[in-house]
Amino acid sequence: MNWNLGRVSTALEQARSVLGAPEETANSWKPYARVLLALGALRRADLRTAGAYARQAAMDWALGNTHGPACAWMVVQTTEAEHGAEAAVPLVDQLISPGQARERLLLTDPAAAAWLARFMVLRNRRNAEAIAVTARTLATRGGGLPALEAAARHAEGLVHRSAADLLFAADHHPDPWAAASAREDLGVMLAAQGSSGRAVTVLEHAAAGYLTAQSPRDVARLQRRLHRLGRSCDHADRPQEPGTGILGLTKTETAVAELVALGLSNAQAAQKLFISRHTVAHHLRSIFKKLRISSRVELARTWMESCR
Repeated sequence: MNWNLGRVSTALEQARSVLGAPEETANSWKPYARVLLALGALRRADLRTAGAYARQAAMDWALGNTHGPACAWMVVQTTEAEHGAEAAVPLVDQLISPGQARERLLLTDPAAAAWLARFMVLRNRRNAEAIAVTARTLATRGGGLPALEAAARHAEGLVHRSAADLLFAADHHPDPWAAASAREDLGVMLAAQGSSGRAVTVLEHAAAGYLTAQSPRDVARLQRRLHRLGRSCDHADRPQEPGTGILGLTKTETAVAELVALGLSNAQAAQKLFISRHTVAHHLRSIFKKLRISSRVELARTWMESCR
């Protein structure tokens, strides 16, 4: 599915095509097309459009069509966005009641597991744990399918406050939005634990992920989080011109450069910064280009000279 793989534009184009198709065969997919268009509007913070599609989704849900759980899920998200969390509680309670509907929802949209676990963890921990258990059951049944495994680890990370599970989810979600969501949850956890420096780094990565996923609503929320932590992400990772020195590095690149200059391996730096080794390697390539160097030895020398 294009949506769950992060191909947002393609998924929305297909959804519009389905709604515009006169063929009777397309009718069975029209409820799900409306769900995708509502979610796209929600990510853009276009609550008026999202609400209009959500009202149609509520009718589809009431009619009990094949995509009923997805329609219900859209109604829940839109209600929470428009009227606040408490207004959505009765709908969530109905949505997560035990049975096939909950499993169908988490199969249709694996990212729903984390949203629901996050929503319920402070309201009804038993329900939050049940959601995580369902996500784990589906992941096990799915034989380690990446989207289901990442969704299960994400939900488990929220319920058990496990940084390792959240990091795994952030690095393995095939959907860029879901990966950014897991990284945001990790950043929020680190900030609550007093690790504000690491939290900022992780949240900046999450903001970049939301930008890739075409979700300005989530980017704006992270900007507010980062502002409260004393950091603005407006230009946090904007590319700099080569050769501008240590001061030309972004905050994340500076953190990577410092650790590598101190002799840490990519894996050790990744563990310290709560990012993947691949992300560290990506930042190192950018650092080398900006500093016009080609080795870790040169980086260590450049770093030491900048500290004098």
